[in-house]
Amino acid sequence: MWVRLPPISFWVSPALSYGGEIRPERPDRELFDRLAAETGETLISLYLPAHVRGAEINQDRIRLKNGISEADERLEEAGWSPKHRSQRLDSVQTLLEDEEFWRHQGLGLAVLVDEDGEATTLTLDYEPKELSAVAPVFHLRPLVPSLQATELWTLVLTKGAVRLYLASRAEARRAEADLPESFDDVNWFVDREKQRQRHPDHVGTNRARHGHEGGSWDEDLRRFMRAVSDALPEPGPDPLVVLGDDNLAGRFANIADGEIISPPNGGIGDVDDPVEIREKTIPIIDSYEESQLESRLEQAREQLGTGAGITDLEEGLEAAVAGRIGTLLFDRDAEPVWGEFDPASLAIRRHDERKPFDVDLLDRLVVHAMSTGAEVAAAPGPVAGHLFAAIPRF
Repeated sequence: MWVRLPPISFWVSPALSYGGEIRPERPDRELFDRLAAETGETLISLYLPAHVRGAEINQDRIRLKNGISEADERLEEAGWSPKHRSQRLDSVQTLLEDEEFWRHQGLGLAVLVDEDGEATTLTLDYEPKELSAVAPVFHLRPLVPSLQATELWTLVLTKGAVRLYLASRAEARRAEADLPESFDDVNWFVDREKQRQRHPDHVGTNRARHGHEGGSWDEDLRRFMRAVSDALPEPGPDPLVVLGDDNLAGRFANIADGEIISPPNGGIGDVDDPVEIREKTIPIIDSYEESQLESRLEQAREQLGTGAGITDLEEGLEAAVAGRIGTLLFDRDAEPVWGEFDPASLAIRRHDERKPFDVDLLDRLVVHAMSTGAEVAAAPGPVAGHLFAAIPRF
């Protein structure tokens, strides 16, 4: 039995337990690798779509209950007694009545039960297909999209308040940063009584502007935005999302370092409402991920066109175990390809009908490719008409 360690990444959710109750955690690569190394006779994997809030949460309970029932049937097929089946599934059954647990969901839920009956619960950033599997290994490919979920720095910029969030499809989390509190926080020394806006007189000429030496509202705005820009994290390859005042967002893009994206109607009603921030940022995340994925798909199509790519599952499995795959794109919503696979002997057997304790061969391809250092990405559909496209290392 392995021991779950608390997450260590900056943007990973808190630990599973809070106030003695179980909470779903976000998958990270360390946890994925631990789960991938777990083996046994009857490891249980349950996946279902979930809801963040609302009456639909009751549907999620029903889905989990159905998944438990299916797992129970497979254990019964294997000759397990009612007592032993109940003991193995007890930790999952407990979740059905845990009201607080269902208040901490994302767009999907994974429940993985090890040989000791210990349940690992994971919140996902997309809606997986419902699945119940009992096998010698955990079913893990539905976790990949959440491992790679985009998180964008999101700046909420208004004259009255400045906030920085890290936003994903699932949530927006307030980030600690030494940002100016407001426009006035930066320009506190300006004498407002002496400062006057330039405006046209009755014949259309402009009157002189007065105020502090060299002062103007434009200079104050530039000073404010430069102070904000200087306090932000160093720009990386991903764009910075700017919400709040549309006029300020446009000006900020002219002075800030790095790529800036601001939606046409980025106004914010409450700068401290993470739900509103998340909802405003999701379309930008979707568009950004689509462009990134399309670039990868185009590269895969080029490689397939030259005959360098692999789309045959048996060939792909052998290449993955041998560490010969450099890049793997797979259809995240593809139905499982049930069968048997022995990575030691490379014996592969597909089954037209699912048999007890079968593994998903596409899942095994994904897991072995990741474990041997391949760059793996999930596509929301077939890859150039195939379940997957693997590009060998050169």
